[in-house]
Amino acid sequence: MSSRREVLKWLSVGVALPLVPELAFAQGAPMRKRFIGVYVPNGAYMPNGADGSWTWAEALQPLDTAGFRNNTMVVRKLFNGFPGHDPHWQNCAGFLSCEPMVLGDPGVARCGITFDQRVAELRPTSIRSLEIGGIYYHVHPLNDHPGYSNDYLNRISWQAPDKFRSPIPNPAQLFAKLFGGQEGSAAQIAYLHDRKRSVLDQLHKDATRMSARLPQSYRPVLTSYLETVREVETGLAQGGFTCSPTLTQPTQDFSDPNTNYVLRFQLMHQMVVLAMQCGLTNVATLMYGPGVSESLTFPESLGAGGNHHASAHHGGSAGAIARLKSVNRVQTGLLADLLTKLRTANLLNETLVVYGSDMSDGNIHLSENIPMLVCGAGADLRFGQDIVPTARRPLSDLYMELFPLLGVTSMTSFGSGVCRNTGQALGIRV
Repeated sequence: MSSRREVLKWLSVGVALPLVPELAFAQGAPMRKRFIGVYVPNGAYMPNGADGSWTWAEALQPLDTAGFRNNTMVVRKLFNGFPGHDPHWQNCAGFLSCEPMVLGDPGVARCGITFDQRVAELRPTSIRSLEIGGIYYHVHPLNDHPGYSNDYLNRISWQAPDKFRSPIPNPAQLFAKLFGGQEGSAAQIAYLHDRKRSVLDQLHKDATRMSARLPQSYRPVLTSYLETVREVETGLAQGGFTCSPTLTQPTQDFSDPNTNYVLRFQLMHQMVVLAMQCGLTNVATLMYGPGVSESLTFPESLGAGGNHHASAHHGGSAGAIARLKSVNRVQTGLLADLLTKLRTANLLNETLVVYGSDMSDGNIHLSENIPMLVCGAGADLRFGQDIVPTARRPLSDLYMELFPLLGVTSMTSFGSGVCRNTGQALGIRV
């Protein structure tokens, strides 16, 4: 039997068909259609990499209060990073790829293709993916880290090794991207769906016309491909989503990263979930702060005090440790808000959310036992439990187990070097 790729290659002269790999899901498992990756910098209070306050009684308490304990797996003993690379930079840029950043020229940023972009490639939508947050672009003194690009502190999504995707920091900008700046956002969504229908109709006509020229052995593959296209068309025609775009463009002042911090992400969450509910995208990433995050002080939530980075480098100070713990709760509270909006929109069963950081003990830049959560729903996964492998494992092992849950079956390995996946299951499945 000829392969789908061979058929598309044969047709490439006459028809510009997008690659839509076949989706595969474990029998009886819920079909996860969407992925959201969430990054937080500076770790948690985890002295020497022990679990510390990364527990339900402390840092994860906002998730428990919001009713998401049984929708969350805490995955322990994962590591990320490469020797000689500062984890603030490396494990921000490589959070979703487990690939090393390229050092030497601060004007050049190169890292690996990220998990979110592998999923986005599989599930093409009007908007490939949404990148949210960063709040501000952190610029670090070059004499402190010569040869390090500042982009490594400010991007977690990479479409290609030399092509990062820049996050949107302002809710008004995100609204404009999604809805064209229109107050009547329903019109913009209808336009995008009409455009997709038009493109798919043309693809179907062209492929049908070209099929007469195909060798007989190729026709079954083309038929299967056209059925996939027609399924998308049918879903659009029937409005295969529940979409009530009633948002208005945000008008608050978000120019200061410490003003409206929580509101900023609550609005962003609302728009990301609406975009997914309306079928505009299936993939998003959020940065609740750039790597290092020296400018974030959280005065509205925590009052006056030290910045996030300084709190992580607490040096044993009881006051700094208490503030770091409080910052952790503010940010897991944001995650609870995101999950609440997904649940309200009836999307939680179809969405996997990964939440994690660049290190565990920020006081000593330790990237062992990094704080990592997987959130969602489904009896096929061990939600509500701690996943504790018998030995330390690369973060890439987690991503390799998540790929097939989202229908990505073509990946045979992920990450590289010391961070390449081991091929062993972590035990996240029931």
